[in-house]
Amino acid sequence: MKKIVILLFVVCAANVWQSCKAQVLESKPPLDNFYEKVNNVGQEPRPYVNVRHADVYYATRIWRTIDFREKMNQYFYYPTQPVQDRISFMTMVNRGLREGSIVPYDAITDDFTRPMTYEEFISANTNIQEKEVEDLNNPGEMIRRIDTTSFSPENVKMIRIKEDYFVDKQRSIRDIRILGICPLMQVFDDQTGEFRGTKPLFWLYYPDCRDLFVNTESFNRHNSAMRLSYDDVFAWKRFFNSYIIKIDNQQDRFVQEYATGQQIMIIAEQLKVQLLNVEQDLWEF
Repeated sequence: MKKIVILLFVVCAANVWQSCKAQVLESKPPLDNFYEKVNNVGQEPRPYVNVRHADVYYATRIWRTIDFREKMNQYFYYPTQPVQDRISFMTMVNRGLREGSIVPYDAITDDFTRPMTYEEFISANTNIQEKEVEDLNNPGEMIRRIDTTSFSPENVKMIRIKEDYFVDKQRSIRDIRILGICPLMQVFDDQTGEFRGTKPLFWLYYPDCRDLFVNTESFNRHNSAMRLSYDDVFAWKRFFNSYIIKIDNQQDRFVQEYATGQQIMIIAEQLKVQLLNVEQDLWEF
């Protein structure tokens, strides 16, 4: 009788232990903070002010480049791998593409005419090469090996944005609306590893990305309690440094098509001043 009681006790204890263990494993991980963040959870984008055609007194289209290597823009690039609640811009975009919350458009043109699938994007940016390498088991003999290099967010260190710059006479302000974002991937020579330039990957239609951007925080190196969403960074605060690569012109040319070297940056600064002068001249009495 005692053996039966002891056996039942052991069985019950084992069941309780397994139940407690299962509860521990299935429970949420501990909160890695002293408070629960709710600022960027389930947020909706702040709506733009409606603008009538009749109120647009002046308008021009601008293309800019944002270089993540500039100190002010480094929060776009880091961390290269997600860390706690921090995520880089391209990691966020890649996740959105994979989940289907945002749609890429072919980078051949910037008018958002040909949507792509995530599979098409990955296939177009996967490099498959056949190389001859030395056989480690038979020194001196060469064997063929297939190397596959797929897309990595770390290779994107610049983005291009397309925006409309306009003056609203009804509100008596200058305003800017971003229309598209295009990541630029670094390209290297397969043989020498030499840098060859940048390659446009795809265009994102910015209004369709705002739901994703408004729910993702960017890093604030001055105060982690006052982080901005990526929608704030682009649409409202414009918290980035950039240079103009093209402005509406008769020949539809980029600056680099008629300037080289340091002259490109000089012309970019001149275009900034030109836009500022247009705005100042409108309010001069």
